[in-house]
Amino acid sequence: MNQFKLNEVINQAIVDGTQYGYLEYLEERKRKQEEMRVSGAYAWTKGNHIDDQVARAVESLGLQYQMDKAGYAWEYLQFTLSEQAEKHLIIIKNSKRTQKHFNGKRKNNPERNYLHSLSDINITELKSAGKIFSQQNEQIELELSSPAEIHAVMNQKQLSVKETYSRFYIVTYEINDITKMIDSIKLTMPNSETMALNVVEDLTPYIQSSAVDITPEDAAPIMQEISSDNTIFSGDLNAFGYAVPTEQESESEG
Repeated sequence: MNQFKLNEVINQAIVDGTQYGYLEYLEERKRKQEEMRVSGAYAWTKGNHIDDQVARAVESLGLQYQMDKAGYAWEYLQFTLSEQAEKHLIIIKNSKRTQKHFNGKRKNNPERNYLHSLSDINITELKSAGKIFSQQNEQIELELSSPAEIHAVMNQKQLSVKETYSRFYIVTYEINDITKMIDSIKLTMPNSETMALNVVEDLTPYIQSSAVDITPEDAAPIMQEISSDNTIFSGDLNAFGYAVPTEQESESEG
């Protein structure tokens, strides 16, 4: 998967922005708890904080971004990385891992989830890479970050783009249910044919080298929350599974 990796400077900037956006979100939650008698709805703002800080972290590196809206009020940022004559689309999503029962068989008519049309972008590139991917026994659900996004998903609205892209990346970050810290960040390329998030690179080590340090004290405002109380994750119809490249090459490469 080396041909799909981003450079280390961009990786670090994405992780720094994710960390700083999450820290900013935690600080905002603390302020609102002190100022207001009820403030749980601010849980919906986490994605905006992270998108905003990732945009600030990468704009000096040549990445472009634009706000897109899906549905009445669901706003998020699409990031564009230009490499030579190609453009790559990147979005950032919170995810959580659950066990799944994968039998190696695909449905004849699988339901298309809300990221399907964008995931189609990757089919040709992933096939030409000639790598065999091993499905992991877990299901990855992506956070639905606002009531408007939930409405869009329930109405089978697809995310759309206004340009032609060669690759579509999803940077997934996972928040530990106990510590409330971000403990995993991965660069993935979703494949709509296999419903897998193919892991291009595990960016988690960049958390250790980040200038942003989140402490248990920072996470205290949400320590008693259960994630499903204030955020909703996509169900089976909108879930992917992680897939990692094996050492074995495909016959087409031989």
